[in-house]
Amino acid sequence: MNHDPTRTLPRTLPRLLLLAGALALAGPATAQQRVLRIVSDRTDQGTLRPILDAFEARSGAKVEGVFMDQGLVNRLETRPTEADVVITKDAELMEIAAQRGLLDPIESTTIKAEIPKEFMGRDNLYFVDAYRARLIFYSNTRVKPGEISSYDGLASPKWKGRICIRSGSHDYNLALFGQFLSSYGEAKARSVVQGLSDNLARTPKGNDREQARGIFEGKCDVAVVNSYYYALMQANAQQKPWADAVNVVFPNQEAKGTFIMRSASALTKNRDNRDLANRFLEFVASREGQQMMVDATKQYSVRPDVPVPPLMVKLGAEQGIVGGRFKIDFVPLEAMAGKREEAIKLVNEIKFDRER
Repeated sequence: MNHDPTRTLPRTLPRLLLLAGALALAGPATAQQRVLRIVSDRTDQGTLRPILDAFEARSGAKVEGVFMDQGLVNRLETRPTEADVVITKDAELMEIAAQRGLLDPIESTTIKAEIPKEFMGRDNLYFVDAYRARLIFYSNTRVKPGEISSYDGLASPKWKGRICIRSGSHDYNLALFGQFLSSYGEAKARSVVQGLSDNLARTPKGNDREQARGIFEGKCDVAVVNSYYYALMQANAQQKPWADAVNVVFPNQEAKGTFIMRSASALTKNRDNRDLANRFLEFVASREGQQMMVDATKQYSVRPDVPVPPLMVKLGAEQGIVGGRFKIDFVPLEAMAGKREEAIKLVNEIKFDRER
């Protein structure tokens, strides 16, 4: 007997229609969700996360990333189109990437209008998205206010065996020493770094918070620490005693000013997702994005309309600093990148990280 296909149609049709409907609903939703790829030397669940989550909620896109502590520039060199956006906690590295031709210019008129000119990288290849000050913390029981007020004061023999600092090879200190070289000249910079090394109380180790802890525990009286750690420690029940044990100095306020560490954002060479990458960078540069950056990191915004975090406002008040706005020795990033290798060489020559 011949089989009549129309006899089975009434039973199979509803099932086929349901399947087609499900695919119609699932297919476009999956296809429409775009992915922004970033590469960064910040941590995935750290200070970036609130901004990434907010952008996902606003854009409907998913943000995926590669997060690493070291080797960011080398990663860009070997995989130039792996990501759409690059973000670094050390803008000096961004300048190095720019010099090696690893970045594309930012053409967004919104970003150019909202980011002050001094925080735009050369040829608009990146922009500084926040900054922090490299400060001197000192014991509020063993050091008197005014006893130290400058970076070169760290080289004074009076501080022999009394200073804590993290590794001289860490990006923060390489950036600081590079600024010494740029602002002071080689001779004075070498003298200050050598004197600082001679005055260390212990082998350079740990992160910046560990240096404040060293003061609290009486292992040293003075330390070099990034500004935002004060607020972060104040907000941490275990670490609050470390912050309570110190006073803070913005160095060189009577001279050229305090050196800053800058973080930055940029476009990679990948252009396949450029519109979404631009939208993300515009969000980072916006007042909302900058406020989120400040709230999460306790850094200083590059936008003058975003206030200094409340816990940071009082810092430097005894020095006459008002509203947390301090005098900056603003060394161009182009100059810093040129001094990085010199700083590395100096740290190695004097064996800054040797056992003590």
